[in-house]
Amino acid sequence: MTDEQLELRSAVRRAIDGSSGSRMFLQDSESGTIPHDPELWQVLSKEIGVSGLLIPASDDGPEGTFADAAIVAAELGASLSPVPFLSTVALATSVLRLTDNNGHGPGLLRRIGEGDTIATVACFDTSGSWDASSRDVSATSEPDGWTLTGRKRFVLDAGICDLVLLAASTPDGPRLFAVETAAANVSVDWSISLDKTRAFGSVALDGARAEVVEIADDLAEMFDIARAMALALLAAEQVGAAQRCLDGAVDYSKQRIQFDRKIGSFQAIKHTLVNVLLRVEFARSAAAEAVAAVDKYLIDPGPATRKQMDLLSAIAKSVCSDAFMFAADETLHVYGGLGFTWEHDSHLYFRRAKATELMFGSPAAYRETVAATAGLIGAR
Repeated sequence: MTDEQLELRSAVRRAIDGSSGSRMFLQDSESGTIPHDPELWQVLSKEIGVSGLLIPASDDGPEGTFADAAIVAAELGASLSPVPFLSTVALATSVLRLTDNNGHGPGLLRRIGEGDTIATVACFDTSGSWDASSRDVSATSEPDGWTLTGRKRFVLDAGICDLVLLAASTPDGPRLFAVETAAANVSVDWSISLDKTRAFGSVALDGARAEVVEIADDLAEMFDIARAMALALLAAEQVGAAQRCLDGAVDYSKQRIQFDRKIGSFQAIKHTLVNVLLRVEFARSAAAEAVAAVDKYLIDPGPATRKQMDLLSAIAKSVCSDAFMFAADETLHVYGGLGFTWEHDSHLYFRRAKATELMFGSPAAYRETVAATAGLIGAR
């Protein structure tokens, strides 16, 4: 890492260490607690500039690289910090920076960069897989603008977002719209999900006012590119969380005494931790390659760099999802009975691992993509 990236990592770590921690904001239906730490997000976005990290200089942003953003993602993943980085930076910013600069996108990017707007993209289907289609929402042209009617489920950070980007069908084909969640005829509900440190919910629209962001004919293609970008940052987050699982288990094995010996001296524990280490290091390499491919594509967008980005992002999603799930599962067992208590964080990492494993599609689906790209099976 460069000196600037090392300082960025240090700044993010200081902000996380000074926060209340994720347990203060675990989702709870009875108390109405939603997983969001507004104070930490304010520090990250306004003082460190995380929210505007990927905004191009043409839109008054620092034009940081995805390698920079991956550092932030890894630190937030390690701490399970309940902040809208994945939704606002990885998803919304990636989509908006691909839109036509003559549209509504630049203004939205500036709002995000200032740290006052939490944005998300309604892009999942009922299984949690990527779905950028417009079949769930229809748009109607009115004399004074557009209105949207429909419902999108599994919206990341629903309940705390200020802005939702989504595709809607029009007589002239699908278009990308931006909806303010505080507007009339917009209903946002969050729900209890497997991952208690991340909010999901639904957005219902009943004639809600919306702004057109993009009218390009290749809207689906644009969403696919944004997905590859988001997958790279999700992979970095998974690696950071998996590494934290490993570090915690190693520290515990050096302290826990059983049969008058520290359990770290037992061969079974040694083998378990080494296997986790190997998985994490393989995942780290896969995530790094995916992030580098995204940066290459942004510098030189073309068929070759696009194909490489898609392939490496698919590999990273598969490898990092499996590695995080393996690390969370194996290290939980290292803790023994302690790891199965609600008071221990192991179950929070296990829940995050399973949730991110399925997010954007299963690892198996991306392995099929890789196999099809390699010509091993027919393209699907």
